[in-house]
Amino acid sequence: MKLYFLVFDIYGMGGTVRTVLNVTNYLAQAGYDVEIISVFRYRQEPFFAIDPRITINVLHDMVNRKNRKDKSPIIEKLSKMKSRLIHPDDEAIHFFSLLTDLKMYKYLKTITSGILITTRPSFNIFASKYRNKAVRIIGQEHLNFSIYPDRLKKAIIKNYIHLDYLATLTDEDTKDYKRLLEGRDHKVKVRKITNSIPKLQGVISSLEYKTIIAAGRLVPQKGFDLLIEAFKIVHEKYPDWKLKIFGYGRDKDFLMGLIEENKLYNHVLLMGPTQHIDIELSKASIYALSSRFEGFGMVIVEAMQCGVPVVSFDCPMGPSEIISHNEDGLLIEDGNVEEFAKGLIELMGNEEKRKYFAKNGLINVKRYEIDQIGQIWKETIDEVFQSV
Repeated sequence: MKLYFLVFDIYGMGGTVRTVLNVTNYLAQAGYDVEIISVFRYRQEPFFAIDPRITINVLHDMVNRKNRKDKSPIIEKLSKMKSRLIHPDDEAIHFFSLLTDLKMYKYLKTITSGILITTRPSFNIFASKYRNKAVRIIGQEHLNFSIYPDRLKKAIIKNYIHLDYLATLTDEDTKDYKRLLEGRDHKVKVRKITNSIPKLQGVISSLEYKTIIAAGRLVPQKGFDLLIEAFKIVHEKYPDWKLKIFGYGRDKDFLMGLIEENKLYNHVLLMGPTQHIDIELSKASIYALSSRFEGFGMVIVEAMQCGVPVVSFDCPMGPSEIISHNEDGLLIEDGNVEEFAKGLIELMGNEEKRKYFAKNGLINVKRYEIDQIGQIWKETIDEVFQSV
């Protein structure tokens, strides 16, 4: 039986793309027949490596749109009409249209067997409503239930019972979804399957660099504004250290403004996106996670894999499940900028503590390696296959 992964844009960057490819590349190498259905395509070449054994089907190709033959007035009109089938509280709703609805619906109806793995709440809901009955669905949750708007929460509770499996990232999420979905007419199985890390391409950091690193989309969720405020305090004590922030997003100009306002333009650097965050981590001594909320916090795991200690806000939900406070990193009171700065200063001034955290982190991180998480995926997939 075939595996289908429904994603927003497999050619893009970001945590979901990276984790989906970690899993699909592993499964393809293990001999599974894997197809990725990418609703959109906004890049000519994929940002991350895709195993050549994986089939890619793009439904709405924005790169080659100029050369498409479907530029009829009806197509153009549909592309400007609001989506009716994607939940309106999807954070990317403005990318979808009635045209993409029709393309998704039509393609979904061509899948008559196998397992469909969906990767965001609106896709989980969409598939639960419109899949062919013989198709099994594993829905993935990359964020915690508590952060969703009420309207989306209601839709999740109503529709997730029609999934076969729901894959969650943390123990807390697993408990929440079991509580929400237990006792309903349909018995969806909820299972924790954390994100995974691929094989290390860089080297273990020497922890001698005067560099703090952070990475993620430049959006309010990631709290880079809070990190810049904290680094302003840090800079007064350690003016020879730098902060490098990797990623791109709509807050770039806002963050640049903060950097200039605080006269940190020679010390806080917006580096743009990188395909190899592990190589950049190998040239840093501290990783800073300043998010207001996280689904998991894959970059924490990647930092530990590279022997880089982490200072993180204890935000909901993921960091406290990965980091053991004062053993392999520091958990700081959620949103407390002054305490975050103190945590950075503590590690910046204590190389021995950095090395102690790094040593423990390298042990901790083994549970997230793709060979471990990939095996859980194989067990889950095989269990679903056997139930068909």
